[in-house]
Amino acid sequence: MSMKFDFTNETDARIGSAIFKPLFQHFTKILSEKISKILKGKAGGISLIIVDDKKIHEINKEYRGFNKPTDVISFEYTHDDTAVYGGDNITVGDIFISLDTSKRQAKEHGHSLKKELEILFVHGLLHVIGFDHNDDEEEAEMEKWAKKILL
Repeated sequence: MSMKFDFTNETDARIGSAIFKPLFQHFTKILSEKISKILKGKAGGISLIIVDDKKIHEINKEYRGFNKPTDVISFEYTHDDTAVYGGDNITVGDIFISLDTSKRQAKEHGHSLKKELEILFVHGLLHVIGFDHNDDEEEAEMEKWAKKILL
């Protein structure tokens, strides 16, 4: 099983992939069994795209029907027929994080922007491999894994 991490920053901020790579490695180690089942012996990839509120607002409106910005949106491609297979590679998912909303939330929660980005990234990672929080039980399960992954 191998998982590739792609990073794109569409903002002017000096945010690089170094914040996210250790978390991604830790995530793939901790959840290797679940990831292996998803990949079925193939290589996989997850992309993280840092955007502004305007862009995430457009995505949120188009794909989720909410006419407002949000902090993180994840697209999981392996749960049904939307999986993107390129030979032996599987695009597992895409994660979009709004830098503008992240900054506001970091201030509201009284911690650093780095910590907020880490929390949102892990949340997105869990979504792209099938975790959700539609009820209290699912939310507790997701929180349990997030705490194990966050360094």
